[in-house]
Amino acid sequence: SVAEATEQRKAENAEFKELVSSDTAAKQVLEFAKNRLNKFYNVKLFKPAPKHELSAEVRIEASMSGAEPPSVAPGGIANTG
Repeated sequence: SVAEATEQRKAENAEFKELVSSDTAAKQVLEFAKNRLNKFYNVKLFKPAPKHELSAEVRIEASMSGAEPPSVAPGGIANTG
């Protein structure tokens, strides 16, 4: 009976963790969409994406090759776009 209760708690904990992670991802997507809408409909509330700082090595490589430095790929669900 104790072993069964332990297994049940482990299963419930796994389900809870999955639920929390999916809720967090959904909240991030909604915040991203809200910010994107603010860009056009309520500019005062729009928060632009932070500028990324290139490392010294990447700047040197870009200046020597004459090509533009590589852009940073968006990360996660909410940073798509």
